[in-house]
Amino acid sequence: MKKILIALFGMAIAAVIIFLMISHDRSPDIQALTDAMLEKKDARLTRLESVEDKVLRKSLLNLVYDAMFTDGMELNFRAPPRNTTYTTAKLARLDDYSSIDELTEVFLANQIAATTYPDRSCVWPREPFNYPFQHRLAWTAIRLDNGEITELPNHFSGSAYNTEIEYSGARNTFCYRDPLGPDKPAPVALVGEFSVQLPRKLIQFDFSRSDIDQSQSKDGYTVTLVEANDFSYAIEVSSPNGKSPPLGSKDIIGEALDDTGKYLSHTGTRTGRPELYEASDLIIDDLIDRAVEGTLTETQIDQRFDEMQNELNEKYGNRLHKHFFFSGSVKTARITLLDKEAKQTPFKQHLDLPIRNLARRQPTPSVDLDTLERIPTLSPVYDHSIQNKVELNADEMKTAIDIRQNEISADLEYSAQVKLYYPQVQSDRFLGIFDRYQKPGVHDIVFLNAEGTAINLPSDDPDYYRFMVSRIEYNPGRFPEKPVRLSATVPVVTTPELTKKSHDRNNLPDGVRILDNMIIIDRAVFGPARNSEPSEKTHLFFAKSAGQRYLSKVTDLHFPRTEGPGVDVIYYNGLPEIFEVWHRGDTKTVDYQVDLHLKEPAARE
Repeated sequence: MKKILIALFGMAIAAVIIFLMISHDRSPDIQALTDAMLEKKDARLTRLESVEDKVLRKSLLNLVYDAMFTDGMELNFRAPPRNTTYTTAKLARLDDYSSIDELTEVFLANQIAATTYPDRSCVWPREPFNYPFQHRLAWTAIRLDNGEITELPNHFSGSAYNTEIEYSGARNTFCYRDPLGPDKPAPVALVGEFSVQLPRKLIQFDFSRSDIDQSQSKDGYTVTLVEANDFSYAIEVSSPNGKSPPLGSKDIIGEALDDTGKYLSHTGTRTGRPELYEASDLIIDDLIDRAVEGTLTETQIDQRFDEMQNELNEKYGNRLHKHFFFSGSVKTARITLLDKEAKQTPFKQHLDLPIRNLARRQPTPSVDLDTLERIPTLSPVYDHSIQNKVELNADEMKTAIDIRQNEISADLEYSAQVKLYYPQVQSDRFLGIFDRYQKPGVHDIVFLNAEGTAINLPSDDPDYYRFMVSRIEYNPGRFPEKPVRLSATVPVVTTPELTKKSHDRNNLPDGVRILDNMIIIDRAVFGPARNSEPSEKTHLFFAKSAGQRYLSKVTDLHFPRTEGPGVDVIYYNGLPEIFEVWHRGDTKTVDYQVDLHLKEPAARE
C-alpha cells in the first residue's frame, strides 16, 4: 500500500513544482498556507533526525516529502490561475468520423515510417493525429532488406538503447548506434503493435457550477458534482447497483467550458477522495512519533496504510472520485465516461510499415513524375487549425489581443514584463511571432506615476526598459519613481488583403497535378505572383476534400533540377479534390494602444 500511496502522491509533483517555482498572485491566505506547509515539513524532518534506523528514516523521509507535494497540490487548487487559456475538446476528432471504429481504422491506416537519412540509419514513426483514447503503440523491430530483424529498445520500460539502436524521445526516432555502410543490409520496414480497449459508447454529463450535490444518471452510471469553485470541480461516479463502476482513471474525462463556450485548458487532476490525503497526513505524524520512540518497524508502515485503505474502501469503495483543475473560469463542467465491458479483450493490430525515403533529393536534369515516392495515406484526416479567423482589424484587436503581466519569475536584468498575445488566426501562416509586432518608436512607450504624470526616462534606454518580440520588459527598481501605469503604441503587422483561390482537380492551373494523395507542382510552369520582397513568404498551398474540408498535410518533398526551378510534391492525409492557393497580399501596420495598470513584479525565486 505504501508504494501505491507514494505513486499517488507522486502524480502531484509536477503541479507542485510549478506552483512553487512560478509566481502566482498569492493572497495573504495562500501565502500563509504555503508558509505553514513548509514549516510542517521542516518540523517533521527535525523530528526524524533522532531516528537511528537509516532504512526506516529514509522511508519516512519519502513520506514527508510526498505529503508536502500533496499539500502543494491543494494550494494549487486554492490559487486561481493567472491567465485564461483555451484548448480543443478532447474527443473533437470523433466528429470527423462515423464511429470510434472508423476513427481507429484511419489512425492505423495513415501511420507512416520515414527516414531523412540517405543510409536510413535513423527511422521515425509519424501518427496522423493524436489518438484520443488511452492506448499502446509499441515499435519493436526494424526489418532489413535481407529479412533480418533488428530489435528495438523497449523505451516504455525506460530502456533508451540496446546494443544496436538508440531511441530519442524528444524526436521519437530510432537510430542505429553505428553508421550503416553501403555494403550492409538496409532498413525497409518498422514493425510494431497497436492495442487499445475501445469504449462501447460515450456517456456525457453536463453540470453548471451551481449544481453542487446534484446528480445525473444515464446508462447505468450516476455522476454527482460534489465540489466546484471558479476554476475547478470534483465529481463522484457510482453505479445504481452499489458496485464499483467498471471504469479506470483514464475512462473519466473531465472538461470545462467558460461563458464564451470555449474549452478551457486542463491544468491538473487529483484522483481519490480528500479523506485519503487527510488520513495519510495524520498517519505520517503518528508513524514519526512511533519511530522516535523506537516502536516502529518498516513492515508496520505498510500495514498501517493498508488498514487505512481498507477503511476507506469499506466506506467509499463503490464510488470513484476525481477533481479537475482548469486555466479559467468554469461555467459548464463536462464529464464523459468511456463505457467498457468489465472483462473486455483489447483490440490489437500488427503494424508493418514500409520506411519512406524523405531524404533531401539531389539535382537531376529532369524529374520523372511517374516514379515519385508514394506515401499511401489515403484516408481523410482534416486540418482543424484552419478553422480560425483569417485576420483581425483594429477594432477587433481591442478585445482580442490578450495582455499578460509578469508570467514568469523576475530575472536579474528586467524584473517585470508586459506581454501581448495575438489570438490564433490564419495569417499566422505568413507572419510568425517575430514578424507580428514592430518595435515601437522612441516616444511610444511611456510609464506613468500614481498622479498620472509621465516618468522622465531616457528614451529607449535598455537600462530601464526594452521591447522584445512581443513584450515590454522593464525594471521598476531603476526608475526614479514607481511606475503605476503603462501607455504604449505598438505597431501590429496584419494581412488584410489575404486572398484564397480554389481550383477543382478537373480545372487545375498549368504545372499542377493531383495524383492520388499528392499535389505535384512544377515550379518551372506554375509560379504565383510574388510580393516585392522575394525572401518573404507570400503564398501557400492547401488541399480540400470533396466535402470542402481542408486535408491535413503529411509532408512535402522538393525535387531540384540541375537547371531551372524544380518540382514540389505535397502529400496529404486523404484524396485532394481541390487545390487552393493563399496569397498573402500586402501587409498593413495597425497601431495598437496599450493602457493598463501595472502589477507588482514577481519576487525573484
